[in-house]
Amino acid sequence: MRRPLHILVLGYYGFANAGDEIVLAGILRGIASEARQQPFEVRALSADPARTLAVHGIRAYPRFSPAAILSALFWCDILVLGGGSLIQDITSRRSAAYYLWICRVALALRRKLFLWAQGFGPLEDPQLRESAGRTLARASGVTVRDPRSLTELVGLGLPESLLTLSADPAFLLEPAADLEEDSRAEAGPVLAVALRPWGSIRRSCPEVAAACDFFARETGIRSLFVPFHPPGDVEISRRVLESAEGSHSLLTAELSPAEMARLFHGFHLSLGMRLHSIILSAMAAVPFAGLSYDPKIERFCHLAGMPCLTADGLHAGELQDILLSLHSNREQAGIHLRAFADEQRDLALVSARLFWQVCSGK
Repeated sequence: MRRPLHILVLGYYGFANAGDEIVLAGILRGIASEARQQPFEVRALSADPARTLAVHGIRAYPRFSPAAILSALFWCDILVLGGGSLIQDITSRRSAAYYLWICRVALALRRKLFLWAQGFGPLEDPQLRESAGRTLARASGVTVRDPRSLTELVGLGLPESLLTLSADPAFLLEPAADLEEDSRAEAGPVLAVALRPWGSIRRSCPEVAAACDFFARETGIRSLFVPFHPPGDVEISRRVLESAEGSHSLLTAELSPAEMARLFHGFHLSLGMRLHSIILSAMAAVPFAGLSYDPKIERFCHLAGMPCLTADGLHAGELQDILLSLHSNREQAGIHLRAFADEQRDLALVSARLFWQVCSGK
């Protein structure tokens, strides 16, 4: 009997961020779907190994322990840099430095390195750019989740022959069959709103509240605020609710990745700053608008053909117009998104297939 392939997945896991847990769930499903008869075991680096085991059913190592990281790298045959925008310095320079360091150690130990549907950049620091170019060029395979990320990596000096366009692993996620009663969206059509704390968005809370109130008056559709990363998302959502006049609500249930995917199937429209809120909307054929604080939001909205506003300096009137337009054209937009989601699902499988080709040495 063959020894199982040892796969270590590295990402922003164990922080109770629904988007990153959705990414990990999609990667795990992708690995399993294309494994054929190859035995394998997947482990991860996580900020909360017990939570990762509970949510995903896989063993995890503490990501802040150098000894545990080395133990994980000695254990694995291949390191997967798993989804998300990991190599970027828009949130923190330390983030990119951390991931690149682990990749370099893995390569020094002669482990294979595979980048799974990365959303690359922005990466502005010259030293980090040089380090990323030298390190990532040694990967055995690289897939990216959008055309702009591919262009960015070519700009770092990676050969185009190494790069493959794919899609976010979330598109491989299978929604849960059902939700608990207290987790379901309210009866009737609902506008999902997924905000995150960032820059001047706090000053825009009254604008978001005014737009939600206006939309409710015009259409009878109330808003449900869906936090992806508490407590920050909860706090910013409460600020909007305090400014609002209408009877909007806040989702308080903690959902698994599959349950979160099912939840979005029940929405009428969505408005999101969180990337995976608009990805889940696309998967459910729910028309959406993005609120961009990072190029990844604009990239996905452009890819999906959906509108996008800048989160900073938001004006209620502009947001109101977009929501009404989405509402008026909901059926046509839904047809477009169904076709788009099918295409993205097929593209997402490209990463899984290439991963197993790399593992088999083909």
